[in-house]
Amino acid sequence: MAKMSIVWDRTAAFVGERLGTLLPVALAAFVLPGVAGSCVQVLAASSPSGARLGLGALSLLLSLPSVWGSLVVIGLATGVDRLGDAARLAMRRLPATILVSIILGLVAALTMLPIAVILAASGYDVAAIAAGQAGKVVVNPQASGMVALYFIVLVPVLLFAFTRLLLVTPVVLRESVLFGAVRRSWVLTRKHGWRIFGMLLLFGLIGGIAQLAAQAVFGTVFTLLAGGGQGLTTAFVLTTIATTCVQAIVMVLLAAFQGRLYAALTTADSVWRA
Repeated sequence: MAKMSIVWDRTAAFVGERLGTLLPVALAAFVLPGVAGSCVQVLAASSPSGARLGLGALSLLLSLPSVWGSLVVIGLATGVDRLGDAARLAMRRLPATILVSIILGLVAALTMLPIAVILAASGYDVAAIAAGQAGKVVVNPQASGMVALYFIVLVPVLLFAFTRLLLVTPVVLRESVLFGAVRRSWVLTRKHGWRIFGMLLLFGLIGGIAQLAAQAVFGTVFTLLAGGGQGLTTAFVLTTIATTCVQAIVMVLLAAFQGRLYAALTTADSVWRA
């Protein structure tokens, strides 16, 4: 764990040294699109089906800057000196990163297919469950037990895979490869999985608690100051801005950690032998 602490120390040092560079990236890539995306989702919830489809597509597009921002931070953390160079590298590798992420997401989604098969074979109305009408479905204890057992096995497997594939994005960015990044990340993280998992678990707990606290505190304060209500209210927008800023800090730190971990496992100045 001492060596992983060195990576984290280097991450903190990098963020402190490049804070002036990282702030505009966080604002442009994480905060502004994040706030806009949250507002679009609220509008979509109360819009007709046709408009909802268009707003959903807009919300999806607003997620792309965060991918680009993460690539910029990783580029800077892995040795790109100037922000402009990192931004151009991130833009060049953005399509490849999105493609690999989509394929990995589809693979992860396919791991849920056995659950649908179990439910359908047991007489469940899978379409009703997918439509959010699970309350109308009669529970089959045997099928529920099988689904629960599958989840118990699946969750650790997915967590393990996420840990071992943490460096896919840095590899796609810095080594100009596509799906070979999956194998490369798996090789780089060999023998370090538990250390990485422990750091990510701690990081996730701290980040999650910070976001929940920000949501509770700022939500209460802004509701008292600006009033409550449903939809796109002043309190909602102000709370979203505050919580998105906290989320942006978490995303910058995670991208910086990915970059510094990649550097630690691949460069001559490595805390481990690559």
